[in-house]
Amino acid sequence: MGSNSAWKRLTLMTINSLQILRFSSVSASITKPLTVKNKLFSDVTTDYSFNLIKNFSSSASIHIVEYKDIKELPEHPEKLLIDVREPNELRETGQIPTSINIPLGVVAHELYPDCDESTFKAKYGRDKPTIDTELIFHCKVGRRSHNAAEIAQQLGYRNVRNYLGSWTEWAEKESIK
Repeated sequence: MGSNSAWKRLTLMTINSLQILRFSSVSASITKPLTVKNKLFSDVTTDYSFNLIKNFSSSASIHIVEYKDIKELPEHPEKLLIDVREPNELRETGQIPTSINIPLGVVAHELYPDCDESTFKAKYGRDKPTIDTELIFHCKVGRRSHNAAEIAQQLGYRNVRNYLGSWTEWAEKESIK
């Protein structure tokens, strides 16, 4: 197999708090420290704030929505709020009204543009989104939802949003314990 046709894999490893990106191929393996904007990853604050997600995002076009936008969703049934947490998390905490649950691990499969629309509607009680539907993802604190938003963009969805405050902010502002 020539080097031009060798498959490649990217793996993120954490070793003693140092994040390492490993690029692998059939013919060779290279390991380099992860840098973002010329900063070593371990030197960057890891508080998962908006700035961290913004700095590490591979897609700057994912818009952030706020609590007030989520509160207005019942007036906008054309928008789709997707909770990407696992079902057991929803059983423990509840979920934001109008949201549907598509766990992160199956987002790509469920939103794949060529998947059956009637199956989606039967499963989630909503029409399958078109590539122009506004999709708003949320999870517990905004990390998994950001990943889901990137997946949706890679599938061709054009109007993708992330509720960065996610369940944690919603529960706090709604006084849910």
